[in-house]
Amino acid sequence: MTHRRAVLILLGCTFVWGASFTLNKMVLDRATPLLYMSLRFGCAAALLTLVYRRTRRDDWRVGIPLGALFAAQLALFVFGLSRIDPGRAAFLFSFQTPLVPVLMLAAHRQRPTRRDLLAVGLATLGAWWLTRPGGSGAGFGLGDVAMLASAVGAACYVVVAGAVTGRHEPLPLLAVQFIAMTVLGGVASMVLETPRIEWSPVTVILIPFLALSSVATFGGQLVGQKLVRPTEASVLYALEPLVAAATAWISLGDRLAPTQWLGGFTILAASLIASIRKAPAVPPASPAV
Repeated sequence: MTHRRAVLILLGCTFVWGASFTLNKMVLDRATPLLYMSLRFGCAAALLTLVYRRTRRDDWRVGIPLGALFAAQLALFVFGLSRIDPGRAAFLFSFQTPLVPVLMLAAHRQRPTRRDLLAVGLATLGAWWLTRPGGSGAGFGLGDVAMLASAVGAACYVVVAGAVTGRHEPLPLLAVQFIAMTVLGGVASMVLETPRIEWSPVTVILIPFLALSSVATFGGQLVGQKLVRPTEASVLYALEPLVAAATAWISLGDRLAPTQWLGGFTILAASLIASIRKAPAVPPASPAV
């Protein structure tokens, strides 16, 4: 495979991830968040049935805690997305990108650089512009809190996964995580919400489709990043919220106010500042699923 083809694969994954904000929102209008999460990743786990033959005991030992972290992050993600618009959610979720290098440095007991602190400061300012009460940001609500918490969880997942996945085959480890996410999502749905789903053409088509897209894009990411440097991949992933905002505008008529666009682009600038560095010392941020 050539480098150009690897870039195109990652670019395709980025467009799918960006569009998935709107598709997820369409399902969440018809299903409770945790039940949807369990159904989606149950379908994804079923698609990887043949992969489970290759799993080892160590894959389960590492994959279940990773899947629990992934499940907590995604539960916050779907809850937040159920309460705010897709474009706004995508920009808030991109807050994770400048957090990754800071958490990486903290994990290695190193002080963050001025570049890292600048990136986090800009991302915080952008999030305030995007959500500030009393202005065109429409106020800071529970959905915004959940989405920012999901971004923090995603950054933590990237750091933890980067530390443990080097000794494992990617697909078996991902398959184990899907099992953990399915079970935890189902249990949490019964405990924390009143499970509800409207079986309509939207849910019947989109839930299996989004499950398939999870397998395809994560697989594509694993293939593409063999030839694409993490810094370069991070720049490609920065397109995700722009695709999400455009898709939401076309499909749902979702529009962001000028101040919200300013906040969103400020978060993107922070992401690029955090991602572009001389040495690819940190992994790229985890995209939305």
